[in-house]
Amino acid sequence: MRRYLLLLSFLLPLPIFCIAQADTATRVAAPLQKEIAPRVDTTIGLSVTGGSRDYKSLAHALCDGLKGDKAKANAIYNWITHNIRYDVKAMQSGKLKPEKVEKVLKNKLGVCDGYSKLFTALCREAGLRAVTIDGYAKDWIFDNGDQLIIPRHAWNAVLISGQWELVDATWGAGGLVQSPTVIRKIINKVTFRKIIYAKKLKFVFKYKPEYFMQDVEEFRLKHVPADPNWQLTDTAMPLAVFEQGDSAVIAFNTTYSKPAQHTEELMRISTLDPDSVSLDAAERAYQFNNRFAMALALKQAGRVDGDLRKVMEEENSDKGKLLWKDAEVALKAVDVHIKEQRKYFPEQYNGLKKKNRAKNTEAKQYMMAIKTDDKKLVAQCDKYKHKSDTKIKKVKAKYAETNKRKGQANPGKINDIEPAKTQKPASDPSLAVIKDSIEARNTRIAALQYDIDERGIAINALKDTNAVRLVALAGCLGVSDSFLVSEAKARIQMHDNYDDEVIKWASLFKEEKYKKADTLHKYYVTCYDTIITRGEAMHKVRVAQLDAYKANLRDAEKYAKWNSNDVAMNAKYAEMANAYRAAIDSSTKNLMVTAAYIKGHKKLFYGLAKLYKRQLYIVKYMGNVEDVRKKLEYNTILSKQALDTRENKQQITTVKNAVRMMAKIYK
Repeated sequence: MRRYLLLLSFLLPLPIFCIAQADTATRVAAPLQKEIAPRVDTTIGLSVTGGSRDYKSLAHALCDGLKGDKAKANAIYNWITHNIRYDVKAMQSGKLKPEKVEKVLKNKLGVCDGYSKLFTALCREAGLRAVTIDGYAKDWIFDNGDQLIIPRHAWNAVLISGQWELVDATWGAGGLVQSPTVIRKIINKVTFRKIIYAKKLKFVFKYKPEYFMQDVEEFRLKHVPADPNWQLTDTAMPLAVFEQGDSAVIAFNTTYSKPAQHTEELMRISTLDPDSVSLDAAERAYQFNNRFAMALALKQAGRVDGDLRKVMEEENSDKGKLLWKDAEVALKAVDVHIKEQRKYFPEQYNGLKKKNRAKNTEAKQYMMAIKTDDKKLVAQCDKYKHKSDTKIKKVKAKYAETNKRKGQANPGKINDIEPAKTQKPASDPSLAVIKDSIEARNTRIAALQYDIDERGIAINALKDTNAVRLVALAGCLGVSDSFLVSEAKARIQMHDNYDDEVIKWASLFKEEKYKKADTLHKYYVTCYDTIITRGEAMHKVRVAQLDAYKANLRDAEKYAKWNSNDVAMNAKYAEMANAYRAAIDSSTKNLMVTAAYIKGHKKLFYGLAKLYKRQLYIVKYMGNVEDVRKKLEYNTILSKQALDTRENKQQITTVKNAVRMMAKIYK
């Protein structure tokens, strides 16, 4: 009998350690899709401080005196999430062992296996029916489409008011943070928020009440049990849907399922001991995920266990030998399934490493595109800003030159002209020519004025259009900037460009920036150039008009010199001089408006350049964060690979030892 018991100690259930992290502060998921009433009393249970190494005493200290299953489960959840720290060191080492409730309680430390076992133990001691559920959770390196192999997380179901409710105390307790100096700078300068940061990966308590009695359809956005019965819905969601991402899960919830939180099958399963639960669910777990070959190993292990127990009870030696042989066959099948499980590791982890490199490359290319675009826009704005000074100088020179003309436009000057000694009669042909020239110029001056007015109207219309365009540009830049900041926040939380959070913000940013803001910027600058060019052309027309006025005055002076007795010419001269002065004033006023317009745009281009530089600043740190994420994800992949390989090797060794022991005993 002792030899049989020794043999059984080598057998399964083979350990599959749960290592899913606490809900990471560097990667906070926001899966809520619908509003639900608060289901947690956030204070109940916290009055019990310190706890006890004896979970039975703790359960009574927490729950005695409370009425109702919900209040008791709530108190237990609150106590665990405020008192048990996540064991980062154990998780990183990968050297995990099945956790005992007493040890978790004593050290106030555990991974998800310890959290869930403690919750189950406390609930049962308090008279509640609770189970520990093994399953798959989307950790921080999970990307939509990733295939899951081995269930690595554990949570709980507790029966409250006749319905099974889901609880994840691990994710409810807090998160893991790792914020190097570069991320600290980003958070301080981009998001303007204070956060907790550490040089090394560190657990930080951050109570999350939402993981107590969470809506079952909402819960499976990030969790799905290895045994589909514990999805607690009338239709089990396939693992492939879960792997596709939140959108696929939400679509499935909406179309195919609704909660079903009480069944006779669940009640039956809840009465089984932990080892029996694993064996009972093995076939269902494999059917749910045929990459989880260890589920079949567990099933065969149960067969071995059962056969050997029968051997110990069997009095007929021939029957005992047959059972022994059957156990040997089953044990070899265990070995086959364990080795089959190992076949998935190279493809899985090489694929994860390759994808990590690929998404880093894509992220860098995406960020480089933003940099290239913004650097081009900054250079353009800087060029316009510098050109503004030159343009303003030219306008000022034109203003000074135009203003000098006022000295030529003296209405009384004609009275001071010295008459010629020999006067010409009004009928003299040469005087008629002068009059005709003046009239012709007046006609031209009127035509030029019409041209000036039309040009002014067109320029003002362009200015009005561009002012509206500027408002739209400012709005688009503000919106695109907010999208980029939101993307930066998501990346700071270790989301990458394969994650919905980054995909959403990056898509919105590209739409707002490239298709809207950049287009508006292009048209705005083009229109600005057109306004300046047309303004310069209009000034040339004004100069031509002023020259015509000046020529008329010179002709009138010449006329007065040869015919000083023509009083009408004197009056006309004063009229032309005043019109000349008015045209000079109009021209100088227009030049002042132009100078102010250019000066205003100098400030505008400075402001636009500043906005584009801000985006460059954000993208620079996004790139630094991406480097951190790539390295951290690579190290996490290596750690998981090492754990799977070590665990698989340990399982193979366990089976080999058991085979040898059986062969020795049989002989």
